[in-house]
Amino acid sequence: MKKIILFGVLLMTWVTSVGQQDPLYSQYLFNPFIINPAYAGYSKDLTALAAYRLQWAGYDGSPVTMNASGHIALNDNRMGLGLSVLLDKLGSDRTTTLQASYAYHLLLNKGMRVSFGLNGGIANYKTDYSDLIIDETDPKFQQSISEFKPTVGAGVIFSTDHLYLGISVPKMLKATTEVGESNVVLYNQHAYAHLAYVFVLTQRLKLKPFILARAVQGSSVNADFGAALHADDAYTVGFFTRSLNTYGFLAKLNLGDMLRFGYVFELPTNQSVGAQYTTHEFTLGIRMRLLRFHDIVSVADF
Repeated sequence: MKKIILFGVLLMTWVTSVGQQDPLYSQYLFNPFIINPAYAGYSKDLTALAAYRLQWAGYDGSPVTMNASGHIALNDNRMGLGLSVLLDKLGSDRTTTLQASYAYHLLLNKGMRVSFGLNGGIANYKTDYSDLIIDETDPKFQQSISEFKPTVGAGVIFSTDHLYLGISVPKMLKATTEVGESNVVLYNQHAYAHLAYVFVLTQRLKLKPFILARAVQGSSVNADFGAALHADDAYTVGFFTRSLNTYGFLAKLNLGDMLRFGYVFELPTNQSVGAQYTTHEFTLGIRMRLLRFHDIVSVADF
């Protein structure tokens, strides 16, 4: 028997009118590369990560996001190449994105660095109503969608030993398609601004407050505010809020110089959609010294 996924139907109606959103995730806390191509090679090594996010756990048709990415520093850490694959599922909607990235890192005086990045790839936007019980006379749900669209993005990072400022638009091209006589927006451009600063409290402790702002046409700016405490360059715990509608706890463990494991738990308030459901996000990554100029002993605080 077909499932009745009311949530998915409502979300599709909203998507048809204002365009699809980027997946909402907290992976940028452990992997800024997923929102900014200028981060490719930034950590002066070969980095590979895989992440899984289950939003509103226990809700039928809730968002699920899976991401795998890797990037490597080249040319004495002055350049970087990267690749990312993203699968985002929301009710009857599925988006699969493949992007390759290039970054150039310009070293300035006193430890300052400016990084420029570009990415490009392809995205498949797919909607399948076969698992839904819907009003078959509604033209919005009479035709499933499967469209391939090109993607192009750019980003820039300014950083010092303590400061990180990144600005990016990872997918600049708006994607639309025709369904019957209607023009359906598949994707609207998103812009990100990421600011963080590292305070050295003691030889063993560092405190990193951070802000991430997201902007998309037709919606108000959404922002994360939080802080993370690093201990012995091996353990990280932190707390953040997303526009005071969601509160999150984060933890990261460095197992030796190579292996990293991260976890994010989010608890929404009554002002948030899905207020009765929690969110879980897992990240597993490795750092490797593949080339002679790579450095995995130093800790990448950003």
